[in-house]
Amino acid sequence: ICLFFISLAATAQEDTVKVNYTDLLNSTNEVFITDSISINNNKWQLNLLDTTVVKNWFPHLLPTTANNRLKNRNYYLAGKITTNNSFDLLIILEEKKKTDSSTSQIVYLITNKKDGSYIASLEIVVTGTRKKSNFITSSWLYKDYTVVQNSKIIINQRTLAELKHYRINTSGRFILSANY
Repeated sequence: ICLFFISLAATAQEDTVKVNYTDLLNSTNEVFITDSISINNNKWQLNLLDTTVVKNWFPHLLPTTANNRLKNRNYYLAGKITTNNSFDLLIILEEKKKTDSSTSQIVYLITNKKDGSYIASLEIVVTGTRKKSNFITSSWLYKDYTVVQNSKIIINQRTLAELKHYRINTSGRFILSANY
């Protein structure tokens, strides 16, 4: 009978480690933009994010499926840009490992209010392979908060390319601009 009551009283361990937004910002380096910066996935000082940090601060990056959303994924805080008075820009790298030993990487540019609340996000770098397709997306971020995104998809030795221009408005939203 005692074992029965003990098993009823057993509960899951609570997440006791809460990271506030200031500590999160202090865990990475400031990225300075003199004119423009090429955003890619290979030159950042990466800080691995704990799963509780990802769930608390970046739940919008997680897939919406009900199964284990953090399985075979690592998230890294790669940099921050805090010079704007209205919002902060965070650079987050997601690394997906697949069962066939291939990996894909996505770099997100995320805008947060100064108190840490989420505004918007944009996938600015994507590299990887899916079935018989290769995805290669790179971006440039300019000092005036303009993002130029160059996407290439290679399918059966045929290349499809697209160039997009985004502008980050004063409230931190990504606005798709015309390509002229």
